[in-house]
Amino acid sequence: MENQAIRLVTWNIEKGKRWTLLKECLEHESIRTADVICLNEVDEGMARSGNLKIACEIGDCLQMQVAFGQTFKELTKGIDEELAAPGENTTARQGNAILTRLPLLDFENLSLPSCFDHSQRIERREGNRCVLIASLDAGSGRTLTVANTHLEVFGTANCRRRQMEFLLEHLPAGPVVVTGDFNTNTFDRGSVFHTFRSLTNLLSRNVTARTMNPTSYEPLFDTLRRAGFSWQEFNDTLATCSVDLSTLEDRQYVPTLLRNFILSRHRVLPLRLDFICCRGVRAVRAGRTVTELPCRPSDHLPVTCDLAL
Repeated sequence: MENQAIRLVTWNIEKGKRWTLLKECLEHESIRTADVICLNEVDEGMARSGNLKIACEIGDCLQMQVAFGQTFKELTKGIDEELAAPGENTTARQGNAILTRLPLLDFENLSLPSCFDHSQRIERREGNRCVLIASLDAGSGRTLTVANTHLEVFGTANCRRRQMEFLLEHLPAGPVVVTGDFNTNTFDRGSVFHTFRSLTNLLSRNVTARTMNPTSYEPLFDTLRRAGFSWQEFNDTLATCSVDLSTLEDRQYVPTLLRNFILSRHRVLPLRLDFICCRGVRAVRAGRTVTELPCRPSDHLPVTCDLAL
């Protein structure tokens, strides 16, 4: 890769449970030509995804090296339609993965500070959100560090800030990419108290102005900025995910009349959750959200950027 741009893609693949559609998307030019692919919500040995090792399957298709880091041991077959998947789980793991054409020098998987007990959800799990950190040979004696993470969705904005602070404390000096699904929905979740505290924002008519501009509301971006990271040139401002508020687990905390009123105003919210943030790296071309996939295997869209040290 010496003297060449490094094409990076980050994508929450929603477990890889729509494997046939996901495999079709691997032929898309932005994915097929990537040098580094960072994946979140990657199944391994789950019935809902055919008990495949999804990261290894993608690595085989694209002829890339694979590093996988477990986040959760799954205790159920999943939620909703996933429960009807034929067969039973085998290894029953989910995690993050980094796929690379650059030589993989080393990697480690670190558990982030916990702020939610996933064993109490309908989709019961053991484990914790993690960050997978890989050292890649970028040529000319240079090393590029890539940290791929999936921050807590059932927590607060301050929880995500603490997780990001922990992540940054474990990064070496030199060029670094921090990427993944940051879950920057701008709301506090996970309890009755946090849900009601967030209702005021949900009742606002311009709530989408908030959810589409998380860098102004999520303190983790101040943490990244102080550590020398930037994100403006590596991302656009499109939504990478949309959420149907009527499906959220938090709805159990909201009285029916109030819940129906909120849904009458904002049933589906666009969200910017996925980011590429860099230090000691520049964008050869501005980062963008890949909106022209041939199909939709995930509830998230990938983000890509061509990078140079």
